[in-house]
Amino acid sequence: MSKLLAVAAREWQYMKGNRRLLLIMCFIPTLYLLMFGIMYSNHVIKNISTVVLDYNQTATSRMVIQAFRDSEKFDVLGLVQSEEQLQKMLDHREVMAAVVLPPDLDSQIKKGKGSQVLVVVNGSNMLYSNSVMSAANEIISTLSAGISIKSLEGQGLLPEKASSTALPLSYRLRVWYNPTFNYTNFLLVGLACTAIQQIVLLYMAVAIAREKELGTLKELVASGYRSYQVVLGKMIPYFLINLISANLVLLLCFNLFQVPFRGSFLVLELLLVVFMLSILTIGIFLSLICKNELEATQIAMLVAIPSFLFSGFTWPVEAMPLAAKLISAALPLTYLVTDVRDIALMGIDLPQVLPNILILASLTTFLLPLAICCFNRQYTKQ
Repeated sequence: MSKLLAVAAREWQYMKGNRRLLLIMCFIPTLYLLMFGIMYSNHVIKNISTVVLDYNQTATSRMVIQAFRDSEKFDVLGLVQSEEQLQKMLDHREVMAAVVLPPDLDSQIKKGKGSQVLVVVNGSNMLYSNSVMSAANEIISTLSAGISIKSLEGQGLLPEKASSTALPLSYRLRVWYNPTFNYTNFLLVGLACTAIQQIVLLYMAVAIAREKELGTLKELVASGYRSYQVVLGKMIPYFLINLISANLVLLLCFNLFQVPFRGSFLVLELLLVVFMLSILTIGIFLSLICKNELEATQIAMLVAIPSFLFSGFTWPVEAMPLAAKLISAALPLTYLVTDVRDIALMGIDLPQVLPNILILASLTTFLLPLAICCFNRQYTKQ
């Protein structure tokens, strides 16, 4: 027992001397809990961007539209004039849902035959489709009950009898892009992209930290290598190897696990390239603040869970509070995972992906020279 306690005391002394390790163990779980609590603090997805295609244009259809406007779950942006316009807005991710009111809505209700309201939702993110499904069902059921009771009371039935009569209005949900609610389609690509990020970040951070730990940077200085040559020279092999690895992982998703791929391979490749460059650049910064491989590994691993959750891949960024949105905007993964999934499931093209490509490219353009400059300060002191 005395030896056991001696080992425990020795380890405690090490932990006290390693303040970063102590900080990680004591405060990081609490920090993660606070971050995740902030992200999910709105509890439900609200203000889902929605358009309406009204073939009926009567007082009844206007009442249905107003009910969707009054719901906190939907943000009705306006009316569209055709199915082609509706589909274009969904394809381009301008809206996440649409309501279609049939031309015979009013007449069928008056005849007592009943009618259906069509609700279309982008199912690539299943949280949207689930939220739309429950909210639309509640709205239509409430409207239908009100219409039925009012109509039957007008025919002389008592309110109790009228309330138990069949409802005249129903809704039909149509889920696009992931109609079977397949969790593999929903999650697998995002998990793959998160794994790609962590490998790239980890090994780029370790690459320079290892040189500092072993003291081999002095050899590079003595050999006449410039700081930018060292940084870029280390980036090239990691970029090429991880780009190949990323393509293999995604090909497994699309072929082995049968995740649909409806988009452009070239657009996907361009997105991957600019993402890789941005993560490699961030990896260089990590290596600059770390004294050894262990520290670089610890910090790189701490990025994993927040990156995936705050990227908007599962819980939409639009449904996050402002603090969580700011965290999301600072993470490169935010500009990759949703676009990769939508390229695969929706077939979105360059115009829809270009804004995120430009953000990642701008990030690299700004941070890479800064990283080289910061590295040069450490490098010239060797």
